[in-house]
Amino acid sequence: MEIFKVASQSMANVATSSHAQSSTQTREVERTQIQQDATQNLTEQNNETLNEKVKEATEKLNRQMEDLGTSIRFGYNDKIEAMYVNVMEMKTGDVIRKIPTEQAMKLSEYFREAVGVLFDKES
Repeated sequence: MEIFKVASQSMANVATSSHAQSSTQTREVERTQIQQDATQNLTEQNNETLNEKVKEATEKLNRQMEDLGTSIRFGYNDKIEAMYVNVMEMKTGDVIRKIPTEQAMKLSEYFREAVGVLFDKES
């Protein structure tokens, strides 16, 4: 009878040990997921902050250009995440030249979307 008692106790100890081990692994997985979520949130916040700073810089540049009496205006394209420059006619306000050109910006946007679709389909 004692043999059965010892065997059942050792089985209970193994079960408890196994449960504790799986619980520890679960906690590790949860901790890793929380860290990944926090990192992603920080990255998103940094991107938003960077976009705001770029827009503020463009506004400041435009104010300085107005003070100098020039017909150059700066802008930021969110879709391609790049700045552009408009050279304008002083009297009429018509755009003489855009750097990079409208076609180049559309092409860049197209390639960004194509690369995004390519990677989305692979994953």
